This record gives sequence, C-alpha cells and structure tokens, in this order.
Amino acid sequence: MKFGVCYYPEHWPEERWPLDAKLMREAGITIVRIGEFAWSKLERRPGEYTFEWLDKSLSILAAEGIQAVLGTPTATPPKWIMDRHPDIYMRDNKGVVRGFGHRRHYCYNNPHYHVHVQSIVTRMAERYGDHNSVVAWQIDNEFGCTDTTRCYCDNCRTAFQQWLEDKYGDIDNLNGQWGTVFWSQIYNAFSEIELPAYTVFPLHNPGMELDFRRFSSDSAVKFQKLQLDILRSVAPNQPITHNMMGMFNEINDFDLSGELDFASLDSYPNLMFADKPDPRNAALALDATRGFKQSNFWVMEHQSGPPGGNLLFPTPKPGELRKWTYQSVAHGADAILYFRWRTCLFGAEQFWHGLLPHDGIPGRRYEEAARTGEELHKLLPQMEGLGSGAEAAIIRSYENEWTMEIQPQTYEHRYDRQFMAYYRYFYDSRIPVDIISDDHSFDGYKLVVLPHYMMAKPGVAERLERYAATGGTVVLDIRAGTKLWNNQMDDATLPGAFRELLGIRITDYGTLRTGETRRIAAADGEPVGHGTIWYDVIACEKAEAIAWYAEDYMSGTPAVTRNAVGTGNAYYFGTGADPACMRSLMSQVCESAGLCPITEVTAPEEVELARRAGSGQRFIFAINHAGEERSIQLAGPLKEMVSDRVMEGTAVIPAYGVYVFA
Repeated sequence: MKFGVCYYPEHWPEERWPLDAKLMREAGITIVRIGEFAWSKLERRPGEYTFEWLDKSLSILAAEGIQAVLGTPTATPPKWIMDRHPDIYMRDNKGVVRGFGHRRHYCYNNPHYHVHVQSIVTRMAERYGDHNSVVAWQIDNEFGCTDTTRCYCDNCRTAFQQWLEDKYGDIDNLNGQWGTVFWSQIYNAFSEIELPAYTVFPLHNPGMELDFRRFSSDSAVKFQKLQLDILRSVAPNQPITHNMMGMFNEINDFDLSGELDFASLDSYPNLMFADKPDPRNAALALDATRGFKQSNFWVMEHQSGPPGGNLLFPTPKPGELRKWTYQSVAHGADAILYFRWRTCLFGAEQFWHGLLPHDGIPGRRYEEAARTGEELHKLLPQMEGLGSGAEAAIIRSYENEWTMEIQPQTYEHRYDRQFMAYYRYFYDSRIPVDIISDDHSFDGYKLVVLPHYMMAKPGVAERLERYAATGGTVVLDIRAGTKLWNNQMDDATLPGAFRELLGIRITDYGTLRTGETRRIAAADGEPVGHGTIWYDVIACEKAEAIAWYAEDYMSGTPAVTRNAVGTGNAYYFGTGADPACMRSLMSQVCESAGLCPITEVTAPEEVELARRAGSGQRFIFAINHAGEERSIQLAGPLKEMVSDRVMEGTAVIPAYGVYVFA
C-alpha cells in the first residue's frame, strides 16, 4: 500500500527537511510526490542543472523509509525558455496569448518546447532512473485542467492541417466528410484550413469543430508520449502515470491512459459543487478513473484541507478527511497521496491548505491523516487490486460529449447531466457500476447504458446487437443514432444505426425548455414521473412500450420501449427522465437484467455503500456523509475490519464515520 503526500522541499529551508521527513514517518507516510513544478530550480539557466538539492531531499526522506514519485516539471516552463521562444505560449480562440505567471501556459505542438522538454526529462531520467527511492514517475501535471488543451496558435494551425491530411488523405474527402459545400466553405488544399477560432457569429462547421477537439486531445496524448518514450528508454524499470481529472473532458483520458502503467486522479470533494458538496460527484470521478484502464488507480492529490486560490472553499470538518479517504479506497484507489504536506507561505496557492498549517506545527488534520494511515496500512494489503465486481457499465463517449458541446440542441442541458442521472441511480440504488469506453468489451456485464449516444461509432451497433442476442441488456436514450461519426446527420430513419436493435421508428421530436415537463404513465395509467429536456414520438415496429406520454399531442404514444433481442433486451428512453421517472424505469431495467444491489447492509440515503470484490473476496464500505450519526441494518453477522469486531443487527455509524465489513 502507498500512503503519502505531495511534498515541495524547494519551498522550505533545508534545515526544515529532516523534521518534515520525521513527522511524515510518524504519520505512517511511506511515499511523496516531488519535483513536478521545480523546473526553474532544477535548471535555473539554460543547461545549468542543479540536482543536488533534490538528491539531498530524497536522501533525507529515504532515511525515514519514504519513497518518491518523481514528476517531470514540464507543466511550468521557466521564464528564460518563454523569453527565448515566445511562440511557445498558448493562444485562445481570440488570439490572446495565455501569458506567463500561471502554469500549463505552453502549446503542446511547439517544436521549440519539445527540444527543452526532451532535455530536462532525459537528464532527470539519467540521474534518477535507477535511484532506489524513486519508485514511479508522473508526467507533467493535470493535462486538460481549466481550459489548457485547445490552443489556437500558428503551430497548432500547421499541426492541425497535417493531422487532417493524415486522416483524410485527399482534400475532397475532407470536403465531403465536413460538408463544406454549405456556406461556400469548399477547400482546395489542407493549407487553406484555419482553426475554428472566434467569429462574430460563433457557429463553425460541426465536423471541423469535432475534429479540432479530437486533434487537441491527440496533441496532449502525443506530448505525453514524447516524455513517456524517454522514460521507457532510460528508466525502463520504473512505472509511469499521469494525474488526471476524473470527469473533465478536454482530453480523451481513455487514450491518455493507454500507454501508462496505471492511472491517477486528483480528488477534491469540497471543490466539486462547493456550495453543496455531493459525495456522488467524488464517487463518479473515482469510478471514472478506475475505468480509464479498467484497473485500480492512485489518488495522486487528495484533498487534505480547505482549497483556495483567491477564495477559500469549505474547511473539512473533523472526520471528513478520513471519510473521503475511505471513499477513494472503496472505489478502487490503491494509493493515497494528500495534497499537500504543508500549506505554502507564498505564491498563488498560499490559501490551498495541506496537512500542516502555515506554521508547520502538526494539528487536527495531521493527526486525522495519521490515524487513517494506520488503519489503511492494516486494511489495504488485504484488498489491494480488488475491483468493484460491477455487472453494470455506463459508456462514456468523449466524442459524443464534444458533439453536444458544439451543438447542445436543448437549453441548459449537457451530456454530463444525462450521464450523471444514470450514475445517480446506480449510486442511490447501491448497485456497483463501471465506467468504460465504447471500445471496451461488453462481455461480463449484464447491463450496458449509453447516455446521449448521438453519433454512432462504426461497429458499435453491431456489437450491441451481438451482446443483447446473448443475454445482455442495453439502454439507449434521446438522440441515439442521430449522427454519423463525422458529425453529419444520418439520413436513415431515426434512431439510425440502432433502429434494428431497438425495434422502433421515431416519427417526430422536440425540445422541452427549462422547467417544461411531460407526464409519463405506466400501462395502468399510474404516473411514473415526468419527461424533461426532449421528447421523441415513437412508433413501435418490433418493440413494446413500457411507459407512455400522458399529455400533449403525443399523449398515449410510447415514451419508453423494450425490444427483445435474442435472449436479451434493448431499451429506449424517448425523453429525459426526472429522478422519480429514472428510478421507476431503471428499476424495471435492472430487475429484468438480473442486477442485484449490495444486500449485506441496508442504510439511509446519507450513508454510501460501496464494494471491492474479486477472487472470492468482498469488502463492503459503509460511509456516513452526514454530520450526524445514522443507523444501518446488517443482514447478518459481519466482521468490521477497522475495529476488528463482529457486528450484527442494527449498528450506529458516527457522523462522517466509516465501517468496512468483510
């Protein structure tokens, strides 16, 4: 098990370092992340490398039994590099230079920057590639965080043109795929193509917009590979990761994770909808990260205090740090590194609090982390590597999410809201669920849900038909099959590529604006909830209706259908479902698919239930997110792993408390 912190010795006097290492060891910390923002300290001037301070810090930490994840410092190129090559700066879609003074201000596609990156990464790999204390590498920091991926500079225009030529080969192929005959946009050469930058009327060709998002994501993956190849060559025995952002969507993290040894996440529960933090959001980010490689992961930055740049977010109450840590472990984290060790006295993050306050004296958060670490050092070795044992999966399609960003079609609605509606159902129903890509095998799952799968990726419809035919259950919903993979509308009768699978024909449709709903009823006329966002008017060809519209001109027509396919079923939700409607419909779907919730424990809404299972083992986590104690009911005698005692019947879980049952 790895239990640690993010540590920045360059921020503190050297005489403090031994005390830091001693306090870490006393708190059970076994690993630090170090160096990811230290380029100007490592190379103050061109070619003048000063690694001695890092050597000394690693040696002091090693003396206390603490290992290190070493970060490549490429998220923060020094000022001297930017002054030499000002074309490295990113530009936004209005042509404004990102500027110096923050981080991630570089362009992924700048050849001058690539030279400097190769130099610093090579020198670091040569020095630390066989270092006893360095057990892994983190490449850069938080690709795709806070609008740092899509650049509109001249280098990106040239790179985009080449990317398009590699993809389409012939300019008339591109013209056809994009439909450039519209608005007289036909191109005669790839060199004519501009980036989809700001215009007075901000509506670009949808095919171009989607390809630019694909290109921008690929640029980040390619930039990571530039470093990955160096590390693999020079330091082949040390695993490599990158700290991703869960549900952020600028980069396709399935692609970004492809060549990494393991995925990592930065988790800040109080930063997610901070006005009213919702544990479902943190759980979703954790499950999404487990899905990137369909394996367990590390939390490379875990909230340990109140975050804050210019404004402070809520301070974790006593017990919340431990609670969040166990939530991460429950969803597949095999390592926890708190951000940060000590709250910095200067710079942009002086209000981003760590385990230690500004004065460096251990207090409540340090002590809570130490107690949590002591528990996890006992528990995690027993469950390390165990996944969720999920039999349901939600397909996450970055490209369909990008498509809906480009053309939302409805007011105040996004792909991620529809995605979250399904995830909320599984979370609230205590049914473990995996987040997978549409390239992943559906085998082994009883149910696969594809939210807003508007663009039909070639081959997916056929794969879903085979999956359903052999007993699987599929759920598709509004706008499914509307478009081709190039972001053009499909001229086939809706739902396009999925018509045979779903056994329906859509004859009309419309949007429902904010606050508008349509009543949905069951066969006996009993209400099941309301449709929101959208409505499809459905004609059943082979399918049967399981819910009907109960108002408006489509009253009495199907709102939700089920089609028998071989020994499985394919469902279609022809409207957005409010929470009551979602519960009613998905309960029917899950029952027919044979999905079972966690049954060992019954708990109120504020108590999250999660599971790690595999190889004949299973561990049930009960996590109280309420600030007051709650009662839970155990189906039978269960061993509680933290206290090492058997519990049965009714048990009381304290405010922000955690039980782990085996």
